[in-house]
Amino acid sequence: MMDEPRRFFAPWRVVEFEGAFRIEDAAALPLAYAYYSEDIARRATGSYMSREEACRVALSIASLPDLRAALQDKDGTGELRDEIAALRAQLTAVEQQRDAWRAEAERLSQTVA
Repeated sequence: MMDEPRRFFAPWRVVEFEGAFRIEDAAALPLAYAYYSEDIARRATGSYMSREEACRVALSIASLPDLRAALQDKDGTGELRDEIAALRAQLTAVEQQRDAWRAEAERLSQTVA
């Protein structure tokens, strides 16, 4: 039995604690942590970021739902644009066929008369 996928409700926000930024969803469920240290020796070991780097990472993670929504809107708009263009092309083809039939009907009516 598969459980339903988790939903992390937007908007996501960043909360700063001492030495870390926590990214949480709208229900305050923690999603990720970005740890930092102002101690240059600790950062030199490679396990901590500066406060500015951690803040930038946390803000980037927190903006993911907005980015995803924007991309879905853009894709949806593009699909609609393509569908409208296809329908216009079909309409043009049908109108041309109608005009050809009318011209043929006109020609036939003149030859009969």
